[in-house]
Amino acid sequence: MILNPEVDPALFENCHWLPIIDWNVKFFGAHIHRVRANWCMPEESHIGFEIVLILEGRQETIMENNVYSVGVGDILIIPPGFKHVSQCASPDGMYYFSTHFNIDDPLFRQEMIKSNQLFFPAGTETNMKLQKVVHSWIGMMQENGEYTTADRFRMQIALFELFGIFSQMISTGMEPTLSPSSVQYAKAIMEAIQSRFKPYRDDESAEPTFRIEDVAASLGISPGYAQEVFRKVYGYSPRHYLSETKLHEAKVLIQQPNLPLNKVASLLGYSSLAHFSRQFKRWTGTSPLKYRQTLNPVTEQD
Repeated sequence: MILNPEVDPALFENCHWLPIIDWNVKFFGAHIHRVRANWCMPEESHIGFEIVLILEGRQETIMENNVYSVGVGDILIIPPGFKHVSQCASPDGMYYFSTHFNIDDPLFRQEMIKSNQLFFPAGTETNMKLQKVVHSWIGMMQENGEYTTADRFRMQIALFELFGIFSQMISTGMEPTLSPSSVQYAKAIMEAIQSRFKPYRDDESAEPTFRIEDVAASLGISPGYAQEVFRKVYGYSPRHYLSETKLHEAKVLIQQPNLPLNKVASLLGYSSLAHFSRQFKRWTGTSPLKYRQTLNPVTEQD
């Protein structure tokens, strides 16, 4: 705890402190979806964790060369950076809930991934705890999508309940493998990336730019060390994180069927739909329109 140098230290003699908590937490992409028997999501990966609960039917997910058959009440966790393909495995379609969350605490991320606990069958103790949180989110859903500040706080409270369940589930005795300075630099780089990537900014004519050299100079470290420390903490390069963030935002916007694709392009900072479509196809192997039609086959063309 940093104190004002003019304060007499004797005033705080025999004083005990709680730790400072400085986390960036994100909850995004939460949705409930009824799909047909031929529904299939193309191969993808995310910058955060994904949690999936099957409400009706069955889903098959191929992830890191493992096949998960996820039935009613089962929960699947997909960690950041894990490439996966999901498809409906029920002749009558499927009904599911999915959301993403992220926290920039490196030790938590390491413990979650190394624990290798990704599938939670219905009826198990951890599954029932997780289901309670997920169903609280489902209960908050409104068809008009208008949520108050109080609603958002309740969603975040549920998210921290989820973190509490995970913290009990994973090993609590893991020794930190990252120095405090490494974590500090990596978090500063991530915040710099996020500040440069503003998908809903007023200036829709310029694409987001990022130079690791500029960020490194502002932190007083070399570009090579900046690359190294970010990869060590988060598992991928700063530029890869920026690309994944842009791709994630693109997918979230494309999933809104009433939002024209040219508006999606402008919100993401692209000068034209054609330019955005070329970049999206480089990322995913498919066009924004085909990706939207994959999610909802009855969607009309823009």
